[in-house]
Amino acid sequence: MIKNSISLPNQNSNDSNVLGVFEAVNSELFDSLKASHQTSRPFLVSSGGTTSRAAADKHWILDLRKNYQNISLDLEKNYVEIEAGVTMGELSSFLKKHKRSFPIGLSGKTGMGYILTGGISPLSRSRGLAIDQIIEIKGFWGDGKEFHFFRPNTKNESTLEWKALCGAAIFLGIITKLKLKTQPLRPLLSWTANLSSSQLSECINQAESWPKSLSFQWIYGDDIFAHAIGEVKNTYDESILINLLERLPFSRNRVINKFNDMNSLANLSLGNNNNNNNNNNNNNNNNNNNNNNSNHTEVLGLLGPAWQQRNPQVLKILKDLIKKRPNKSCYIASQQLGGLTHFNDVDTSFIHRDAIWKPWINGSWEAHDQLKRQKTLKWMKECWNNLEFICPGVHLAQIHPHLEWHEKELSSAFKDWLPKLQEIKAIRDPRNLMPPLK
Repeated sequence: MIKNSISLPNQNSNDSNVLGVFEAVNSELFDSLKASHQTSRPFLVSSGGTTSRAAADKHWILDLRKNYQNISLDLEKNYVEIEAGVTMGELSSFLKKHKRSFPIGLSGKTGMGYILTGGISPLSRSRGLAIDQIIEIKGFWGDGKEFHFFRPNTKNESTLEWKALCGAAIFLGIITKLKLKTQPLRPLLSWTANLSSSQLSECINQAESWPKSLSFQWIYGDDIFAHAIGEVKNTYDESILINLLERLPFSRNRVINKFNDMNSLANLSLGNNNNNNNNNNNNNNNNNNNNNNSNHTEVLGLLGPAWQQRNPQVLKILKDLIKKRPNKSCYIASQQLGGLTHFNDVDTSFIHRDAIWKPWINGSWEAHDQLKRQKTLKWMKECWNNLEFICPGVHLAQIHPHLEWHEKELSSAFKDWLPKLQEIKAIRDPRNLMPPLK
C-alpha cells in the first residue's frame, strides 16, 4: 500500500514532501523502488520517526509503525521478540508487566533504530549497549532478499554480516524483527539538579570513578541540568549509591527520587528539572528538546574516553561554544557509557568500546529559514571541530547523507571497519536503495 502523507515526531521529517509511503515489506515495495528513477537515493525507513532522516523530500518512505507492532516474551528463557514498529517505551511497558526490563535510552519515543545504531542507555555501564542484547535478527537486504541470523559463536563469513547489521543495518537493509535478552526489573535511583559550569566539572570528575551501576547525564543551554541514574540491586547497594549521589555539588533544585522503570524518569531537557512520571522523554535520538514545533533540528553524537585531567579544558571549551550558539534552542549534552568492553570487534559495528562519554550537539533553527539553518550547521561544525580532540568517535544515532560532513562522520564512526562495510553493501544493496555508506 502506498500513501502520500505521513505524521512523524521529528519536525524535519514531518515537513518533508515525500514521493510516497509504504506500510509493508513485500514484493510491491522492492519492485516500486527498483523502478523508481526520481531520485538516486530513494528509500528511508521509519520505525519511531524521531530522527531527521525518518523522511525527506523526494524520497520513498517505509513506515513500519502500523503493521509491525507485535511483542512476545519467552517466559522460560526471558527473551523478548519485537517487530520493527515497537517503540522503546512500549517495549519497556510490556516487560514491566513481567518484571523484566531492557536498557532503553532517555526516550521512550524512539523505535528500533535506537537499538540498531547502538542503543546508549543510562544502564549501559552495567548492562552493555542495547545492541549487545540482540540474539536474533530477521529482515531484508537492500536487494530484496530475506535473511535470518542468529548471534554467531564462531567467526565466519556470516559473522561479518551479523557484525554489519548490528550497528550499520540502516545502510544495508530493513530489519523487521529482533529477539533480545532481557534483565530483571529493578528500581532506579534518580538524582536531578541545576549546576554551574564548575559544578558540572566536579560532577564529571566524580562520575568517572563511579561503580558501573551509576551513570551521569547533563544538558547545557542557558542553564545546566544534570541527571544521575542508578540501578538498585539490594538495600546495601542502594545505600552506597545514595552516598555517592549526596556528594555531588549542585546550585539549586536538587531532587533524589526512586522510580520503578525508565519510562518514569524525568526529562533531560532544557530548563526541566521536574521528576514527572511520563513517557514523553526527549533524547539525543529524538527531536529538539523544546516545545516549538516550528523548529527543525539536527543532532550529531560524539564518542570519547574519560576526560580526567583534561576536564577543566573541555568545560572551558563547552562554555565558549554555548556563548556562541545561534539561538536558545541549540545546546550540548552528554551521556556516560562504558563498562562492558569484553565484546570484541566480531560482535557489532559499534567499534568505540572504550568510549566513556557521548556528548551530542543539538542544532535548531526556525523551519524553512535557510540562512538560520546554515548558521546553526556552522555552529554545530565548530562544536565538533573543538571537541574532536577529546571525542574522536561518532555515534550514528542520526545520519546526515544530506550534509557535507557525512563522509567524515562515517569515517569517525566505523574507522578501519568502513571498507569492509562498503564491500558488504556493494553485495547486499548493489543499487544503493538504502542510505549511502560513502
